Amino acid sequence: MKGILFLLTLLITQSNSLPDWFTKSFRENKLDGKYQISGFLKTSFLEADFNGDGVKDIAALVVEKKTLKKGILLIHGETNQYFLFGAGTQLGKIGFDAHDDLKWLRGWKVNKDKFTYETVFDNGDIVGSKKIRLLHPGLSLWDLLDGAPNAGGTIYWNGTKYIWIHEGE
Repeated sequence: MKGILFLLTLLITQSNSLPDWFTKSFRENKLDGKYQISGFLKTSFLEADFNGDGVKDIAALVVEKKTLKKGILLIHGETNQYFLFGAGTQLGKIGFDAHDDLKWLRGWKVNKDKFTYETVFDNGDIVGSKKIRLLHPGLSLWDLLDGAPNAGGTIYWNGTKYIWIHEGE
């Protein structure tokens, strides 16, 4: 019982720290029936203008209630438009497998770099990298190896949709 009360307190605390417009959109889009906002990483949400429209957007950590798969919910400010990465929804190709669960995620931040380097694969082997120009912030995600950031990538708005740019091994 204590574990359940702790989890509920954590979820309420996390929800209350998000701006009102985000939690309102979360409910209006009926996402609260399938997902719960979660604090499975130290920073439970990030804020930036991810789609370049001049309005702040929010990305928050979520868990799919039925499967407990972890993910990220991104809602564009002032539009109610939302995007889900993981939590039962595919997030591009990461290595050999398509992922619908970000259980591997150990860190994330707003990527404000002007460029990133996408890892290029051929039949599962790394064959090089491709320089990609970033016009606005993205979400940088990574796993850890021996306590240091390892493979991961950036979720980035390409002008029409969010794409996964794989970085690292």
